Amino acid sequence: MKNQKLFCLIFVVAFVLMSRAVWAEDAAPPNDDFVMPVIVDKKAPTSYIQKMLIRLDEFEKNLRQNQKYLIVEDQLADLKKKYEDFQDWAHIKIHGSLENQSAIKMYQPNSVTKLRNQIYLTGSGEFSPTFKYFVSGRFNYDSVFAVSDHYNAGVESDQKAELELRDTYIDYSTGPWDIRLGKQQVVWGEAVGLFYADVVNAKDLREFILPDFEFIRIPEWGASVEFTQGDFNSQLIVLPGVEFDKTGVPGTEFTYPLPLPNNVTPFTVTDPKEPKYGFDNSKIGTRVSYLINGLDVGAFFLNSWTSSPVMYRTINAGVYNFNPDYERQNIFGVTFSKEINDYVCKGEAVYYPDARFSVNDPTDFDGIKESGYVDYLLGVDHIFFNKWDVNVQYTQRWIMDFENTFMNEEEFSNGFSFRLSRNWFSRKLTTEFLAIAELRAPGFLYRPKVSYALTDNLKMAVGADVFSGNSSGLFGYFRNQSRWYTELTYKF
Repeated sequence: MKNQKLFCLIFVVAFVLMSRAVWAEDAAPPNDDFVMPVIVDKKAPTSYIQKMLIRLDEFEKNLRQNQKYLIVEDQLADLKKKYEDFQDWAHIKIHGSLENQSAIKMYQPNSVTKLRNQIYLTGSGEFSPTFKYFVSGRFNYDSVFAVSDHYNAGVESDQKAELELRDTYIDYSTGPWDIRLGKQQVVWGEAVGLFYADVVNAKDLREFILPDFEFIRIPEWGASVEFTQGDFNSQLIVLPGVEFDKTGVPGTEFTYPLPLPNNVTPFTVTDPKEPKYGFDNSKIGTRVSYLINGLDVGAFFLNSWTSSPVMYRTINAGVYNFNPDYERQNIFGVTFSKEINDYVCKGEAVYYPDARFSVNDPTDFDGIKESGYVDYLLGVDHIFFNKWDVNVQYTQRWIMDFENTFMNEEEFSNGFSFRLSRNWFSRKLTTEFLAIAELRAPGFLYRPKVSYALTDNLKMAVGADVFSGNSSGLFGYFRNQSRWYTELTYKF
């Protein structure tokens, strides 16, 4: 009878513990560190049974603690795996540069015109071999405004500090298709030092055409879809995030002249109203190219906005009142390139069928007349003696319905450019010289530059931007803005 009671007691205790273990929230088996209780003989004394019950109670407590530990451990392991998966899924590579750009005017007064410090960062990675991304941005701070009163308050507000999101997009590739969504640059031309077929993106011209073209172009929000099959390539772009040229405010180094007759000083200018972001205002274009026996030929069409406003004007009591506005325009173009005996020959031609020109005719009610025009460029690249990299380009503009009242224009305007560069001392030292001439005015821009790599990451450069010529052309108009400059760049 006593044995039956003992057995019943053991059975009830075991049943209760098993039930509590099953009902416990998120129950988990004990780990190897815990010692299971020893089942005693049926004839064991009651005092020993009580000790066993105490051990069973302690075991239950330890089991509950162990369950919590296992839950936390599982959560940490899960987070670690998710982090590792995220690294594999979106591993990002960070690169960038720190740069100081300084400039001083070449002619009296020898004012310091730039002490700009820039940080430029890029991040790139891939979610999969077919799904990639790129992010970039820069911050500029020009301390020349802290040490000099060379500029007015308007210029300081416009150029002292700037935080800018640059190219930022995602790429998806599948078979012959490549899709890019985001803020991007679309480059259809390859001219050296000049913009001809490079017609898609607006330009930051606050320093004329002197900065790197990568930073002159203003990235725009939109989509690009490319199809490549063998030697054939086609591209469709839709850019609803339209941008417009940035030009210097009055008082800056490179303020562009207004279309005013000589000796006319009283004038007013209203601020143009830029079209808003939206699909109704999108830039829409397409380009196709084909490689035929080494000849790469292409053609493109772009329906866009005038990147700079049309300078409509009225005259009241001798005062010229300008009301600039942006207009839609169509652009057609063709390009080609071909290597012949180590000479790379290339050309670009762009047709604007409905361009608008300012006229020097006080009787014209809005100061604007329309005419189509063609810009074209022919160039050749060659490396002489495996050392001297030479580029030569000839340019011309033909205004089809030219009139003598067109301001600062001729029916045919010719230009020429020459670029020479060479590396020295195992590519540590690089010398460059670029000359651009417009023969109508005439006017010239000379750009000598010497760069030296102090380390693999640190490079310094000194150079000059020299303008000269007749003031009726832009090169001559900016002749007093000639400057010496230095650059110190650290890349990482």
